[in-house]
Amino acid sequence: MTTKQSNKLDMAKTLKQFFSTEQSKYTGNNPLTARIAELNTIVSNLDAIATLQTTDTTANTGLKTDARLLMIDFTVAYANTAADYFDDKDSPLAKQLTTNKSKIKNMTGVEAKIYCNKLYTTVNENTADLDPDYVTATEMQDWLTAINNFDAKAYDAGVSIDSTQNATQNLEIEFKKLNICLQKLDRLMKKYDVLNQSFHRNYKISRKISNLGTRHNNESKPQ
Repeated sequence: MTTKQSNKLDMAKTLKQFFSTEQSKYTGNNPLTARIAELNTIVSNLDAIATLQTTDTTANTGLKTDARLLMIDFTVAYANTAADYFDDKDSPLAKQLTTNKSKIKNMTGVEAKIYCNKLYTTVNENTADLDPDYVTATEMQDWLTAINNFDAKAYDAGVSIDSTQNATQNLEIEFKKLNICLQKLDRLMKKYDVLNQSFHRNYKISRKISNLGTRHNNESKPQ
């Protein structure tokens, strides 16, 4: 969010608070009440989008990376352990289950997920023939959880990143709505310049946008 947008949102929040405090001054004015409700909705939307825009997706990416590594570690550990057992039985499963980290790490996320799931399924389908001392039921469950967890974390990170990238565009849309809403509020409040000048004056004060943190080049220096 730019400084200008931030200042405008602060002004809108000030207006929202102003109308909340002064409800008795416009009771019965249905058009104004409806417009104020619209203002409140826009402020809430802008707050939510601004929060999303500043979300640090690095954390989600980190979760994705950690989940991938755990999935690979479990796959390599348990698939190779099972392969060692079946090797003694002169079974083709020994070759099918023999793998290494480098092989899986060079795959894309989708490929790695499919490959790890394939090895897990192969072991799971042959558990009746596998000595439980090699790969226990608990280890099998941990392995499956790691595979499923990688899928979930990858999805969550992708959604967060996409949403963050769209936030700037969504902010612009909501600020356009805010501009229109403010114009209509200005028009509806004109009657109070006659009916309740104090209420109207305080509205105008709340309506001002502060230019916090800015200085004009032509500002005169103190003597």
